Amino acid sequence: MLTASDAGLQGHDDRAVWERSCAEGRILLTRNPTDFLAFHAASDSHPGVAGVYQDNDPAKNMSYRDIVRSLANLEGSGPIEPRMFVTLNHFRW
Repeated sequence: MLTASDAGLQGHDDRAVWERSCAEGRILLTRNPTDFLAFHAASDSHPGVAGVYQDNDPAKNMSYRDIVRSLANLEGSGPIEPRMFVTLNHFRW
């Protein structure tokens, strides 16, 4: 796994993160899915996006543990395919 910080992209705009993810064939995991949903819709090809939506009530937000569990639940239902946009909140059980 490569974080935006590891890639030297912390503080860069979303487009730079999107382009790096696509260029390297990496699935993008984001807590800012709204912006990346627009890139997804405009793209004919990308490795996939896993989005985590935040709630107005911080107590309802997914923790890192919740995200890992959601990824494991998602994996049980099949891999993220190219050009998929998956909302991890739906796999939080």
